[in-house]
Amino acid sequence: MTAHTAPAPPPVVVAARHAAPAWHAWRAWVVPVGSLLAFALWLWSLRGVELEETGGWGLLTALPGSWYAAFALTVLVHLWALLSRRPVSHLLVAPQVLLVAILFATTALVYDVPRYPWTYKHIGVVEYLLANGTVDRSIDIYHNFPGFFYLAAGLHRLTGIPVQDVAQWAQPTLALVAAAAVYWVLGGLTTSRRIRYGGVLLYTLGDWIGQNYFAPQALAFPVALFVLGGLLRSVPPGIEGMRFARLAERFPTAADDDLPRPSRFWRSRWGAVVMVVGFVYVVVSHPLSPMLLLAQSTVVCVLLRPARPWLPVVFLAIEEAWLLQAWPFLHSTYDLFDFGFHNVAPPTVPISDPLEDYETALWGARLLMVMVALLTVWGVLAAVAWRGRAGRMVVPLGMVAVPLALVLGQPYGNEGIFRAYLFALPWLAFVIALQLFDGKPAWTPERRLLATLAGAVMALLALPANFASELSYSVAASDVAAGEWFEEETPEGSVLLPFAFSFPVWSTADYPHHLPRAREGLEGIAAQPGFPEAATDETRLLAFTRDLCAQQPGTGPVYVAVGPSADDHVRLFGVAKLYVYRAYVHALETDPAFTPVFAEGQTRLFRCRA
Repeated sequence: MTAHTAPAPPPVVVAARHAAPAWHAWRAWVVPVGSLLAFALWLWSLRGVELEETGGWGLLTALPGSWYAAFALTVLVHLWALLSRRPVSHLLVAPQVLLVAILFATTALVYDVPRYPWTYKHIGVVEYLLANGTVDRSIDIYHNFPGFFYLAAGLHRLTGIPVQDVAQWAQPTLALVAAAAVYWVLGGLTTSRRIRYGGVLLYTLGDWIGQNYFAPQALAFPVALFVLGGLLRSVPPGIEGMRFARLAERFPTAADDDLPRPSRFWRSRWGAVVMVVGFVYVVVSHPLSPMLLLAQSTVVCVLLRPARPWLPVVFLAIEEAWLLQAWPFLHSTYDLFDFGFHNVAPPTVPISDPLEDYETALWGARLLMVMVALLTVWGVLAAVAWRGRAGRMVVPLGMVAVPLALVLGQPYGNEGIFRAYLFALPWLAFVIALQLFDGKPAWTPERRLLATLAGAVMALLALPANFASELSYSVAASDVAAGEWFEEETPEGSVLLPFAFSFPVWSTADYPHHLPRAREGLEGIAAQPGFPEAATDETRLLAFTRDLCAQQPGTGPVYVAVGPSADDHVRLFGVAKLYVYRAYVHALETDPAFTPVFAEGQTRLFRCRA
């Protein structure tokens, strides 16, 4: 009997997984290694900063080449990650944090005291709270919106960090908070990390107005974005989330897979409570931000179907309740509304013979805003014509329209255009990022080139926009010491008459004793009528100063302040010849009408009326 062997089974063919070539492995390391290298370059560059070289291009002429290399590498790494075919991971946080550090922490590291002369009036409010424990609504507007100042005082109590040191590091810290808030609010429009991180990059490069220093709006703004992000997360997906069917038909939305899903938490009552708490903080911290937040949340509820469409009514009641508390001071001091197109014009500073290249450098900020506007127009047209995404433009453009409309009636004058730009910027960044960085369509060479050029040009313009005016932004420690001496050592009712408006004042708990009622800034000698005619020689300028001292209101003593802020003001704006100003300072020291009372470094205080 012959034994039969069973036939062998056919071989199983397994499709071989083609491992990525070894030379492709480097792509996974571009972001971490590139960020680490840029970080090392940036730290190294800080040793080579020469502040005495600050000139018409601001701090840019004082920075070494390694600083620019670190900045360029950071932007390139960020753009590479956004434009590569690799999935975007949260490693992109590294170049984003580094970009914020390079733009906003460089000055914190190279300056001895906080940047911006107007920072110090906020330090003074915090010091007042620490000394007195509560606010006095009759003093100034900050005491009527004290939320931010109570938080800063609490931070000091908790950590022991001096308030001035908190202010020194407020700008990079709050810039990071704002970037995180932009990422959060864009999550209410898309789940795509690529678009969200791209929007944050565009926002950071476009945010040049310097609102993120030690000030109430610096924290009120990201909290407002947090509230709007929660409200958007309570909206049902797709057409169901649109309030008007006709609007959905007129502006169709493509079936994109990055559309966000509603959040169970933000649709719940607890989510509503969190949003109300966030709105309360904004209301008690800043006069304008809650109005913008109220209007933008109303736009969301009109266009979409959030879970709690009545929230704007609650917000309005909270705003009215708080304004009633502040009404006596506001009504007697400010115009709450000021309608007119004059609000759109940017603020101006008298310039006679400015430092070489300064006027050219100022174009950086203007061109940056124009660049953002042009990219936004292109993004809208592309969404409508090329991709069938008109529906995705409705909400962000509605949010942009609110601050642009409210600026025509706000009481901040021509500073309002910058506030409108700030509140519109996150939504403008989304419109642009949706077209530049969305990875679902084919990555054509044209799209990559356009995205790279747009990012590179914005980065280039961001440098003069942020640093061109550094001679008026930087503050000397000796000027700060003089301001503190004036507030703590002179009798109540004394008047400070600085040569330049950029002199830091009101940084101590005693600042209310010398505060001109209903004013938030000092007009320096150089801003007074008749100054240009008097600034032709030191003798006439000295006589002009004597007359100003005699004309000051009240009967208290008057003190003239000169120092690095005045020297930089003269250099930057050319309001007088530098040799005339320095001869004038020497004349102050020898004229019997001016008694020297304080001297530190280049700063001098003179009493000119007993």
